[in-house]
Amino acid sequence: MKRKLRFWYATALLMASLLFLAACAGGEEEAPRMPTPTAARQPTGEPIKIGVNIEQSGAASVQGEAYVRAATLWQEKVNREGGILGRPVELVIVDNKSDPTEAAVLTRRLVQQGVVAIVGPGTSPTTLAAMNAILESKIPVFSMGSADSIVVPVEQRPNVFKTPFHASQNVEAILVDMKRRGIQRIGLLTVNNPYGESGLAAWRAAEQRGEVQIVAAEKFEANATDVTPQLTRIMSANPQAVVVWAIPPGAPLARRNAVENLRINVPMYHDAGAGAELFLRLAGQSAEGAFMIHPKTLVWDQIPPTDRQYQVLQEFGRLYTQRYGEMSGFASYVWDALGLLKAAIEKAGSTDPQAIIRSLVMMGEYVGATGVVRMDPRDHLGLSASDLVLVTIKNGKWQLVR
Repeated sequence: MKRKLRFWYATALLMASLLFLAACAGGEEEAPRMPTPTAARQPTGEPIKIGVNIEQSGAASVQGEAYVRAATLWQEKVNREGGILGRPVELVIVDNKSDPTEAAVLTRRLVQQGVVAIVGPGTSPTTLAAMNAILESKIPVFSMGSADSIVVPVEQRPNVFKTPFHASQNVEAILVDMKRRGIQRIGLLTVNNPYGESGLAAWRAAEQRGEVQIVAAEKFEANATDVTPQLTRIMSANPQAVVVWAIPPGAPLARRNAVENLRINVPMYHDAGAGAELFLRLAGQSAEGAFMIHPKTLVWDQIPPTDRQYQVLQEFGRLYTQRYGEMSGFASYVWDALGLLKAAIEKAGSTDPQAIIRSLVMMGEYVGATGVVRMDPRDHLGLSASDLVLVTIKNGKWQLVR
């Protein structure tokens, strides 16, 4: 009898334990699962075609290479993130060979191919030469040329936009540093083409306002191999500083001639057009100490987190340098032109060219890599000189001055 009682007691105890454990297990809450990140929806449908009319060869191929690199990165990023209006983007990239006539021919050809907008030409001479074709197209066209006349007067350029700062804004920013250093008398060396003419006109306007005195002004041809004679005449006028207005190879040539041949020891300023990787390569050791006014892109990794452009610069800077190794002073102009077109198309909800143009001029604020853009019907650039910074070359690298 005792054995039976012990058996039933043990059995009951075992069953109670099992029931208790089952109840505990059933009462446990399931651990929350982390949401699985979803990839951007793949763009579908007919591609949105944007023309890219670029100087991939010829005299301006340095800019052209940077433009194509930036455009390629942008297209990959946008399509990876879902395209525009859910549709893939197709960039139709053509080489105008740095030839003004070819730039005009390709503008018309791209329109015939059904692009909704064009980025390029990439220089002032090629853009101005293609202006009739651009205006006839009636589609939005972004130039990477810096001449003010590309978008001014705006009533005669209704579908034309640009991303580089005006020559007058470069002058305004350089004057800030000159005033800080007490510089009033300057010598001016400009390339003899529309780009140089734009710079010369901006400095003459500053002189008329009493902001500076131009004691000597000289020009040189874009294919020049020596500008020592021009620099010699400039220095004979005893300037407090020398300003060079040219893109590479002219800009680094002037710097080398000034340092190596004439031992010029007054401050030497270059406009933003000189700020390409080719300046460092061609000027070599002579580049040390040169001043340049430029968008923040050349020193993207030296910009503080409090800056309005910080996030955009970090993204663009990392993408570009991880792929290509070094930053270009030209690349952001295409990056921002394409970004502005994307924003305008999305705002308009349409790829109709006129709708894109209306959207661009009514967009409001757009934070780009080149600067903070605020376009309106009277301003087809929308940048402020306050977004330019002064940089110099120290130990062969770009260094932020202010």
